[in-house]
Amino acid sequence: MTTTVPSLETPDPAPGDRPVRRGPHALRRELTRARVFESAIACLHGKGYSGASTLAVAQHAGISRGALIKQFPTKASLYASLVEALLDEIREETLAEIRRFPPGLPRAMARVDHIWALYKQPKAFAVLEVMLGARGDPELSERLAQVGRSRQQIEKQLLGDDFEAMGIKDRRTAGLAVLQIVATVRGLAMERLINKQSPSLDAAFNLQRAQTEALLKSLMEQSV
Repeated sequence: MTTTVPSLETPDPAPGDRPVRRGPHALRRELTRARVFESAIACLHGKGYSGASTLAVAQHAGISRGALIKQFPTKASLYASLVEALLDEIREETLAEIRRFPPGLPRAMARVDHIWALYKQPKAFAVLEVMLGARGDPELSERLAQVGRSRQQIEKQLLGDDFEAMGIKDRRTAGLAVLQIVATVRGLAMERLINKQSPSLDAAFNLQRAQTEALLKSLMEQSV
């Protein structure tokens, strides 16, 4: 049963009864934001974080630097916002993919496989480039830390649901196993930046994947 909370400004009809309309300015702002993010990913892919300046992004997007600065006053604010948007997008894509699998170990391993597939895409490389760039940018480092803390709570809840479906009692060890393979995926993705076509990277992932699956199975058996 769905409960509709009435709006204080328009108590009747309820907000859910009609579509939300955005004004021309808001639509232009959304379109500009999308174009800027697309250009930022392209610049990161081609120039790395150091070369992906706000001017380079604005030129690639076909807008003035002033128009970009109105939304993103600093380079750090631009790339922190980009990472936040990409992480949300990656999470939604992952959830849509793993829901095709039954809850429990199959879904957990589907999550691992999908993360590996995602880290072969430009948007995941963009996240890595920004993370690396944060080492020399204190403002960006702090903003990414804030993004990471908020997203960590969401991921913790999602993993908790997976572990509950598997009947795992030792969730700390299970969580460390997942953290380990995610870190492995990121490391292999960075290695791919150097050795783009190396077949050894997939072999290394498959080895870590098998170890993770074996550990999760062991934890499931111990919980019986």
